[in-house]
Amino acid sequence: MEPGIEPTIDFALLADAVQAAQGKLYVLGGGWDTLFVPEFPARHASLGIGIRVRVPWSWTEQTVMIAVDLHDEDGGRVLPTGPLLHGVRVARPVGIPEGTDVGLVRAFTFNNIVFPAEGAYSFVISLNDRLSDRLRFAVRRRPQP
Repeated sequence: MEPGIEPTIDFALLADAVQAAQGKLYVLGGGWDTLFVPEFPARHASLGIGIRVRVPWSWTEQTVMIAVDLHDEDGGRVLPTGPLLHGVRVARPVGIPEGTDVGLVRAFTFNNIVFPAEGAYSFVISLNDRLSDRLRFAVRRRPQP
């Protein structure tokens, strides 16, 4: 591993549902930043996060630890079980030129999240215990007609 060269997040997005298969993300209802709910506390049935990690050649054949946590606007944790952790050993694909970065896609699904109050929230994404990205969004009461 080269010092200072580490895996990074190419992109991360919120969606109604996300699946990762064969190096691709399949996204349904993606790219939103506001969730409207009828009342608080609000239980949201399901939402997904799609992530693409760029892994430098020098990090291949190593394990990349991805952590995803949900925070409220004050930085308090929302997930009752703490962060979701996922370790991935990144192999060097056969046939790619030496020195080429490797793309790693992952999908995370969160079911029955309870949002206690209206406000700003963020999914905090860390790679190998280092903050890499934040997916910021708002949860708001649905306007009444």
